Amino acid sequence: MKNFLKTTLAVFVALILFTIISGIVSVSMLGAIASMSSSETALQDNSLFKIDLSGSLAERVNENDLEYLLAQTSGKPTPMGLNDLRSSLKKAATSDQIKGIYLNCGLLSASPASAQELRSLIEKFKAESGKPVYAYGDNYSQAAYWVASVADSLFLNPQGVIGLCGMSTTIPFFHEALDKLGVKMEIFKVGTFKSAVEPYVLDEISEPNRLQNEKMLSSMWAEITEDIASSRAIPAERINQFVDNGMMFSDANDVVALGFADATIYRNEMTTFLKEKFGKNVNFASLKKIKNAPSTEKFSMNKVAVLYAVGQIDSGSEGEMNSEDIVKELNKLAADDNVKAVVLRVNSPGGSAFGSEQMWFAAKQLRTKKPLIVSMSDLAASGGYYMSCIADTIVAQPTTLTGSIGIFGMFPNFAGVTDKLGVNFCTVKTNELSDFGNSMRPMTTSERIILQNYINRGYELFISRCAEGRNTSNDDIKLVAEGRVWSGTDALSIGLVDILGGLDDAIAIAAAKAELTDNYTIAEYPKQKDALTQLLEDLTGESLTNIVLKHRLSNTDFSFLTSHSSFLIPQGSQALTPYRVEL
Repeated sequence: MKNFLKTTLAVFVALILFTIISGIVSVSMLGAIASMSSSETALQDNSLFKIDLSGSLAERVNENDLEYLLAQTSGKPTPMGLNDLRSSLKKAATSDQIKGIYLNCGLLSASPASAQELRSLIEKFKAESGKPVYAYGDNYSQAAYWVASVADSLFLNPQGVIGLCGMSTTIPFFHEALDKLGVKMEIFKVGTFKSAVEPYVLDEISEPNRLQNEKMLSSMWAEITEDIASSRAIPAERINQFVDNGMMFSDANDVVALGFADATIYRNEMTTFLKEKFGKNVNFASLKKIKNAPSTEKFSMNKVAVLYAVGQIDSGSEGEMNSEDIVKELNKLAADDNVKAVVLRVNSPGGSAFGSEQMWFAAKQLRTKKPLIVSMSDLAASGGYYMSCIADTIVAQPTTLTGSIGIFGMFPNFAGVTDKLGVNFCTVKTNELSDFGNSMRPMTTSERIILQNYINRGYELFISRCAEGRNTSNDDIKLVAEGRVWSGTDALSIGLVDILGGLDDAIAIAAAKAELTDNYTIAEYPKQKDALTQLLEDLTGESLTNIVLKHRLSNTDFSFLTSHSSFLIPQGSQALTPYRVEL
């Protein structure tokens, strides 16, 4: 009877899963067919490129994954990929059918460097095409307003707000909670500023960590205020007064009087305004529509490869960075004679020191065969900097977080928990260190010495890799290391990066170093997965859990949960920075 029930239940679950997968795959295939048919349709005349500045902004978005489909079916804003926006803006700039851009603004969530890059791409569109950009928002998030401030005219709902509020960091400290539970964290680190371990051993922020946070935020906020001040022709001091006086909740007409918007109108009136500017037959082309429109770019066998290295290194979580995969991609690109140069697009807080070293070595080997340029996105810190430092040229946004040259190891000791529960352990071993790493007892003095020496060697290796890549001495690198995080602007001044700019700048540098003019194609790697493969992966246990959590939680809350949950599992030495800044 029990076997019968088990078999029946297994068949029932299998049928449910098959039904779900078949349904999703069918929907996905229908969507793919629709996309294919729409890609054959030319853009309509007299169109505006409508960009919805709401939802989240990512490096790349796979429209086949479950997260994207869930957003579509729930009516939530779908994530936007910077790569799609970049290529679509280039296409829109040269299209006779596209007459300008309409920024439909809302609660955009984006890291500073991503928002800054999108802002720069829209500025470039204006400069190269001469076409106008108009923005409207019922309410503007800080990121949306920063991007939209480049518009020729910016409009606000009469009951709306412009959410300029400055920047802050909030760091949770778990030491007291862990102490109550009986968990003690064994800490091994190098670097005064290496602060990822602080929440587990301190009850408040250390002074070095406070210093680097203040410096980092000040640099970023200065960049944001200067951009807005320049575009809106208002003094930077007025922006800070606006923030300090809480004027985001002021009457919208006062916001207009201060120069932060050009007029207050309702959404229907914005539609009327656009029809007056472009005619009653004005059309709106979505990001997907323009992305799928035929490209006019000429194909060339010569390629500049853009390899995306995104996420925490070897964290074990779906969607994060697997160092073995990146090494394989680097090796393939090094061996591909059609690839004349490589741009490594890094967006990572770091992670496994071992994995970082493997990617560094593969990048070094590639550099002996062809130019290697690094383009830093939101953050390329710790292990993210480790894998980047060997490049010919490093390009970063002013608001990129980078540096954090340091290493730590953190191992939980659950002896206090087991003591409270009355659980005892008896270990039989052949050698003194046979149970090395046993988390059910405190570490011995000799074990701590061994681990600290291991961390020290890892730090010295990290320093030497940076010194080699930056063509300087170990001592010079140590002056800016110690785990300290720098903004892109500050990193430029101390020699950790070479140029401030975005991915387009990095691609141009790569093409120039490979002596390519206009006869090259930009190719993205790794190749995105097809619909069936992606959906089957998404429906596995951990992936599905992460997708559901991400769908339910805000980006900030999800990042917090995933970044801290792994620390209760021993993972070896880490080159990792704890910062994930969002606007």
